[in-house]
Amino acid sequence: MSTLKPTLDRDDHLRGPLSAPIQLVEFGDYECPYCGQAHRTIAALRAALGDRLCFAFRHFPLVGAHPHAELAAEAAEAAGAQGSSGTCMICCTGTSAR
Repeated sequence: MSTLKPTLDRDDHLRGPLSAPIQLVEFGDYECPYCGQAHRTIAALRAALGDRLCFAFRHFPLVGAHPHAELAAEAAEAAGAQGSSGTCMICCTGTSAR
């Protein structure tokens, strides 16, 4: 088994306890339709595993394919820095920022 570097911490966009025995990290792009579709599977995993799963979202904008993805990621981080609870729309709602 490999080790995630950098490891998850409180600065990540987390759903579930950081101490959970299972950690799942999505490297996502707000404009990517496949990232949006993955939400259903992730939501089902979160429901099935409960507090045994810590899900994290990390920005990975594919600027060559999605010209607005980097700006969307920056906007999400800015909203999070201002205390917004909706910093990760894909994690929370399954929608992409278009």
